[in-house]
Amino acid sequence: MNRHHHLQPFEDTGRLRWLRQWLNLIFIIGAIVGMIWYVKADHNTAIYIMIGAVVFKFIELTLRIAKL
Repeated sequence: MNRHHHLQPFEDTGRLRWLRQWLNLIFIIGAIVGMIWYVKADHNTAIYIMIGAVVFKFIELTLRIAKL
């Protein structure tokens, strides 16, 4: 019987790992730019930037859940 504990680290062996990493990077950069834009400039534009960043995160999440 293989006892695999649910708290063991996730081993990422997906075929599209490189794509997911790029999508995460785009999300992080977009979120940071959106926060800076929110403080320094127009709030509405900053919200659109942050929503765009979240779209990239949802794409990454979909790939992760599908285990691609």
